[in-house]
Amino acid sequence: MSALTFTLKHTINHRLDCRRLTPDGLGGLNLQQILQLKLSLQHNSPQVADFFEVSGNDTENIIFRNCKQLDYIGHKMSHGKITAEDDAGDFLGAQMQNGIILCKKNVGDRAGDSMRRGLILIDGKAGDYCGSRMIAGTIGVFGSVGNYVGFSMKRGTILLKNMPSLHATIQNCGTHTLPFLALLFRSFRSLPTAFNQIQTNRVQRFAGDLACNGNGEILVISS
Repeated sequence: MSALTFTLKHTINHRLDCRRLTPDGLGGLNLQQILQLKLSLQHNSPQVADFFEVSGNDTENIIFRNCKQLDYIGHKMSHGKITAEDDAGDFLGAQMQNGIILCKKNVGDRAGDSMRRGLILIDGKAGDYCGSRMIAGTIGVFGSVGNYVGFSMKRGTILLKNMPSLHATIQNCGTHTLPFLALLFRSFRSLPTAFNQIQTNRVQRFAGDLACNGNGEILVISS
C-alpha cells in the first residue's frame, strides 16, 4: 500500500478546512469516494476533487503537499500518521486524540490546540499559541515559536529547540538532565524528523500554565 496523498492543485487565496481528511474520516473509503467527499457538512460544500489531486490508498498514512493554506490538518485524529511536506496552516492537530503528525516545514497558529494525546513534531517554526489549552500529549518544535506558547495548557509536554518568549504564568524550574528524554528521542528514530539530530538530555524546564494548575511542561533543549 502507498500513502494516501493530497496535493493542492493550485494556489488559493483563502483558507481551506481539512478536518475531515484524517485516518478516522477516510478509513474504509475507496479513492472515488474520497474524491467525492465534501470538505464540510454544509449542503453546498466543495468536494475533495475540487481542490486536490489524490493518489495512494493507505488511509493510515496520509500526506499533504502544497498545504500552507490548509487548516485543521489532523483535527481530532485518534490513530495513524499524517505528514505535511510543506508549510501547514492553523490548528494543526487541534483536539488530537492519538496518532502522529509530522510537519517538515512551518505551521501557523494554535498547533496542538486542546490536544489530548499523540505526537506532533514540527521541523520548522510554529506560530502563536502553540500548545494552547493542551490537555496531554507531546509537541516538538525544532524552529522558533511565536507568542503565548503553552497558553492555558493543563498537562502535556512541549519540547522546543529554541528559547521562546514566555508569558507570566509559565514558571522557570531550572536546568535538568531528564533520563526519560533518551527514551523519547529513541522513539523518534523511525520517523523522518529533525529531532533525530538531538544528542543531549539536558533541558531548561518550565511549568505551566500556572493559571490552569501548572501540570504541563515546556522543555527547552540545551545547546
